Amino acid sequence: MNTRRIISITVILVAVVAGALAISWKLKENKATMQSNAELSQQRNSFIPVAVAPVEKKSFSGDFAVNGTFMPSRQVMVISDVNGRITSLKIDDGTYVQKGQVMLVVDNKYFENEMKINRLNLQKAEKDLARLANLINDGGVTQQQYDEAKTGVESLKIGIESLQKRIDDTYVKAPISGTINNMRIEDGSYLAPGTPVANIVNISPLRLDVFLTEDQVVTVKKGQRVKVTADVARGREFSGVITFVDVQSDMTKRFPVQIEVANAGATLIKAGMNGKAQFSAAAPVATLAIPRSAFVGSVLDGKVYVVEKNTARLRQVRAGESYGDFVEVLEGLSAGETVVRSGQSGLSDGVEVKVVE
Repeated sequence: MNTRRIISITVILVAVVAGALAISWKLKENKATMQSNAELSQQRNSFIPVAVAPVEKKSFSGDFAVNGTFMPSRQVMVISDVNGRITSLKIDDGTYVQKGQVMLVVDNKYFENEMKINRLNLQKAEKDLARLANLINDGGVTQQQYDEAKTGVESLKIGIESLQKRIDDTYVKAPISGTINNMRIEDGSYLAPGTPVANIVNISPLRLDVFLTEDQVVTVKKGQRVKVTADVARGREFSGVITFVDVQSDMTKRFPVQIEVANAGATLIKAGMNGKAQFSAAAPVATLAIPRSAFVGSVLDGKVYVVEKNTARLRQVRAGESYGDFVEVLEGLSAGETVVRSGQSGLSDGVEVKVVE
């Protein structure tokens, strides 16, 4: 009985030991497998797959488009030249006026009365001068008396001309054709010299203001015809003419250019609206270029990865014009080099890469 019990216990102990040994061996085997897989994974991930593109000279259409803002072709603030109260107001905001049209009248009764008196005095002085002219021939008056009378006539004429100018100024007229905007006065207002009256805005024709880079501005000239579109008139195309090309850039190194655009018909474009000018070049442009997707972040940042012996090198470049999916490179790259066009997200300077496309 005791022998059987001993044998059973021995069998159990052997089984437990054997199981423990089997489990230990399996754990070691799994650990080795995991280490092997980790090493293989590390080997596989020691490089980053990327797609590349060559740096090469490409030929592009020299045409380019620039956004701009429509502005009035002319805009004038009318200023009063006289003192007085407005007795007749003939305009309001939105009124269209022709050049020379009377906009308002300032009280001019005093000047009109002065004019009547001066004209009566002139008539009398001219009669006196004619009488003296007859007498001087007979020796009835001296030459000096005649000359003084003649001077008096001339002085009266000059005074009348000056007074007429003051009367004319009481009829405030439109200096240009256009639409009244930003009225500063009302009927019965008192005006003084220098008082702003109203703004006149002429939007027929309109002016499209655009700003060109130094590479663009050298391809355009005054008198050149340009295709123009407006955001509010989609599907329509307008003809424009370059009327001004600035000889100096602004603070952003852009050159102001003005384009005159006819503005009539069913679609009336208003000042302040957005537009686009399409410039046509005479010949294609050949330039060094890379895909737009090669830039890390913004094109303006000018950073790209160059592949050198399977290593990514971050490089600073200077970008030029954009031509669809390609961007001109002005500095920083040479023809024949290779840039990463896809896969930059995991890259840093000096990382090993594998070209997969």
